[in-house]
Amino acid sequence: MHISRLAADNRALIPQDVRDALGLKEGDPILFSVKDGQAVIRKAPIVDTAYLKALEGGLSEWASPEDDEAFDDL
Repeated sequence: MHISRLAADNRALIPQDVRDALGLKEGDPILFSVKDGQAVIRKAPIVDTAYLKALEGGLSEWASPEDDEAFDDL
C-alpha cells in the first residue's frame, strides 16, 4: 500500500512502483473510477483519432434535424 498527499493544486503523486505496474509514463492518459467507495486508477486505452476522424465522415448521412429528433431520447 502506498500513501500520497493531495497538493494545494489538487495533484497527487502516483508512486513509481504503481506507475511501473500499470505501465504508465509521462503524458499517458489515466482513468479514474469509484466503485464501492474505493477509487480505481488504470491506464486509459489509446484512441486512434485518425480512424475516428475517417469514420466520422461516413456518418454525415445521419446528421439531419429529423435524425436528431428521432434519436434524441436514446
